Amino acid sequence: MTVNPAPVELNKDNVVVLDYNLLTAEGTDYSDAIEKAYGSANDCLGVLVVKNVPGLADKRLRLLELASKLGNLPKETLAKAHDEVTEWVGWSHGDEVFNGRPDLAKGSFYASPKYDVPETDPEKLAKYPGMTRPNKWLPEDLPELEPSFKDLAQLIVAVGTLVGAQCDKFAASRGIAEYPGTSYLRDVVANSRVHKGRLLHYFPLDTLPEEFRAPGAVDNLCGWHFDNSSLTGLTSALYAVEHKDADGNLVSLEHTAAPADAGLFIRTRGGETVRVGIPKDCLAFQIGESLQLSTQGKLRATEHCVFGGAQTHLARNTLAVFMQPDLDAPVTPDMTFAEFSNRVYEKNHA
Repeated sequence: MTVNPAPVELNKDNVVVLDYNLLTAEGTDYSDAIEKAYGSANDCLGVLVVKNVPGLADKRLRLLELASKLGNLPKETLAKAHDEVTEWVGWSHGDEVFNGRPDLAKGSFYASPKYDVPETDPEKLAKYPGMTRPNKWLPEDLPELEPSFKDLAQLIVAVGTLVGAQCDKFAASRGIAEYPGTSYLRDVVANSRVHKGRLLHYFPLDTLPEEFRAPGAVDNLCGWHFDNSSLTGLTSALYAVEHKDADGNLVSLEHTAAPADAGLFIRTRGGETVRVGIPKDCLAFQIGESLQLSTQGKLRATEHCVFGGAQTHLARNTLAVFMQPDLDAPVTPDMTFAEFSNRVYEKNHA
């Protein structure tokens, strides 16, 4: 097979850009771009974006508009989608702990992108409920949620498989002895049964307690953290003014441009805090702690947070898909992904 080294393309924010058309072309080698995005140099951001993804625009808009509709449903309706055992299935609000307080800034809807029933083993269901319990949808109250969620989340997994294959090529080209296998990340993304999608609805800051609006708190909507996945896929956020009637019911959404001071912030490998804008026609991908552990630190996780900015009347909606190994897969010689995931769960939940 002819190998075609692809050039390193950067956007205006110095984020590495991969082209979907090249990712799907036989022989493309993005190793240099992967090193620029995910390497250990001080200016590496730990994130890249993929452009020209077919079908992305419509799927993104359909689901992210639904996130506002979901987040404004009556509490008794949302309770139907709240899992009684774990906060990592269905609707969750205020269950996680960030910066030492309940996370009221956002509501989350968690679901497996591909498997409504990820696991049937009673022992695993009892021991690892966050990764194994079945999806909970709202077929009567919001029937469009399930197909819209799956359409976009499965697209992210498909593109993530292509990005994973390029990470594998990078590891082979650099002779990384600690890398787990020649097609390791591609296989994890393509085949695992425990990927988790998270639809996020960030409530307008002016509806939150005062401590969420503290001046200078760059992580006021989502605290500094590492994902526990191997690879995380993200959409560009949808910002909107939510117009409601006198009873507080959502009537319409008024889309706005992404504020220049708000959104996703990351710490570079050199420790600098940088705002990363994801173009709305692109998907973003960043490294999680599972891959850092599996590669003994040769590919490092991306520390990041979310800032609300000065426009406190805006809601923010996005989708993240956490692509990670199967439960029994080792992330270190002494720890499986299931064990690692449980540690993260216990730390982040009240």
